[in-house]
Amino acid sequence: MKDLSELNIALAHDSFTQLGGAERVVEALHELFPQAPVFTTVLGRGLRPRYHNWDIRTSWLQVLYNFVPRLQFLLPFIPLAVSSLSLEGYDVILSSSSSWAKNIKVPKGVVHICYCHTPTRFLWVDGDYVDHEAPKILRPLVRPIIGWMRVWDLKGSSGVSQFIANSREVQKRIKSIYHRDSIIIEPFVDTVFWRPTKAKGDYFLLGGRLQAHKKTALIVEIFNELKLPLRVFGVGRQEKYLRSIAGPNISFLGRITDEDLRDEYSAAKGFIYPQLEDFGLMPLEAAACGTATLAYGQGGALETVQPGITGELFSTHDKDQIKRLVLDWQPQKYQQADLIDQAQNFSKEAFQGKIKDYLLKALGETRE
Repeated sequence: MKDLSELNIALAHDSFTQLGGAERVVEALHELFPQAPVFTTVLGRGLRPRYHNWDIRTSWLQVLYNFVPRLQFLLPFIPLAVSSLSLEGYDVILSSSSSWAKNIKVPKGVVHICYCHTPTRFLWVDGDYVDHEAPKILRPLVRPIIGWMRVWDLKGSSGVSQFIANSREVQKRIKSIYHRDSIIIEPFVDTVFWRPTKAKGDYFLLGGRLQAHKKTALIVEIFNELKLPLRVFGVGRQEKYLRSIAGPNISFLGRITDEDLRDEYSAAKGFIYPQLEDFGLMPLEAAACGTATLAYGQGGALETVQPGITGELFSTHDKDQIKRLVLDWQPQKYQQADLIDQAQNFSKEAFQGKIKDYLLKALGETRE
């Protein structure tokens, strides 16, 4: 096969309820296939203006979501909603999945290629999901639902023709959970947008979704003890708690624009990334802005942070170890050119080129 334009391709995505790395990937795929419809469970009101010119086809769950805009409250309905999506008439389904888009039912003879951000996190990875997300009174009801959805998810994964993993960490998970092989194509950062815009300040930066598993509270506690300046961006279920324990040296920025975040990255003396992520784009965004990252040395950070060149890694969530690294931090150690070069390795153009090359090869083999 020499030209993908001869194929009738549809895209699929779990849901459009927030704007994160997974949504950026779908946007890059849509740039490659701008005429492709995008199948999903729900589209949040806040994102409708962004995608107003896309052909987005939601499931019947959209009606419920309009009244109850919290997908965790609609979990029992998700398998039925995913199964209701009609995918007749396409040659190829290209899905972007960190939860349930991989489980879509494709007609016989249709190739389903899944770009997997991770096997469904709340089913397989985050063992504390029920305790963190469900009200205490509902937990006895939620646990059997999670067990049932694991069976559904495992069965649904067998309908994927070929998996693309976004990192070595996710490749290992796909193998251990779904017992499937995959190839790796890393996601990207916008290296045109993310760039240095301000001179270095004297603070460290922390942020993203403020949730318990992100280990944000640990870093806030450390900076409380060190009494060093820390700026925290983002919102989430733990925000109120974090604000309640933070000392006067810690500033909360809330939800900020990408332009403001670019300035924050640029002026920070270091970006702190304490969570285990499947891949994690923020260390690359920081690098593109000329700032090194202090990261937890597991998961995706092993692929995006080069110790001694674009940042440092800590091996455990031990307060004393992290404190030593913070106190020894010297921003001038990390050369801006090295940081920007690292980010350029993960450009959108490189990502799209790898996707096209893979599709041409994979679909060519499928048709032979």
